[in-house]
Amino acid sequence: MGALIDRLLSLTDVLEDWILEIGDAWWVHLVVYAFSALDGFFPSVPSESTIVTLSSLWSSSGRPSLLLVCLAAWAGAFTGDNLGYLLGSKIGWERFRFLREGRGRRAVEAAERGLDKRALLFLMTARYIPFGRTAVNLVAGAVHYPHRHFWPRSLLSTFVWAVYSCAIGAVAGAWFEDNHLLAITVALVAAVVMALLLERIISGVHRWLDRRAARREAEETPEERGTSPLTTTAQGEDSPS
Repeated sequence: MGALIDRLLSLTDVLEDWILEIGDAWWVHLVVYAFSALDGFFPSVPSESTIVTLSSLWSSSGRPSLLLVCLAAWAGAFTGDNLGYLLGSKIGWERFRFLREGRGRRAVEAAERGLDKRALLFLMTARYIPFGRTAVNLVAGAVHYPHRHFWPRSLLSTFVWAVYSCAIGAVAGAWFEDNHLLAITVALVAAVVMALLLERIISGVHRWLDRRAARREAEETPEERGTSPLTTTAQGEDSPS
């Protein structure tokens, strides 16, 4: 039994050394950028867990640079959002099977409502909901939501997301700064718990806003309702120049 424990401890030391070597690698920030960009239209990429892991490693070992990780995450997420928007404007969202059923389909429906009624709030919060970030980027492009409004809101929301992700890793990792592997594990668990809490809170807020908007719409006359921004945009594109 003692030999097995010694072997496991030795394996843990090797794993920690390997993690530290990755933290020192020059290409690690490129990985953060690439993962954050791909996550804008391919939701299975572990962008947030990568950021949390590296931020936790910085907190416990001082490497890699937390500032560079945060900047790479911000730049990558902003790139991914706009690539998703471009993809949606060219081919729509219907070709993506994961958005045609289940949680993906519900995310699309929420994105359509959110962009029509409260675009800034939805763009700020959608990335914390499963499939939300991918759905809102593709749907925004598909319905021709004005890009001049989309990109500055994306710039702000991706900045908040990058800082939030780095903060989770840094704070959680600081609790166990003498054990890099344990610090990373705690940071990842904290990120999952926070994601679940945020999903419930944000989804609840949006449901409440939807119900309130529905009540107001039911009380308004057709003249008071006017025309929605998306409808106005579509009409402007259909009208002759």
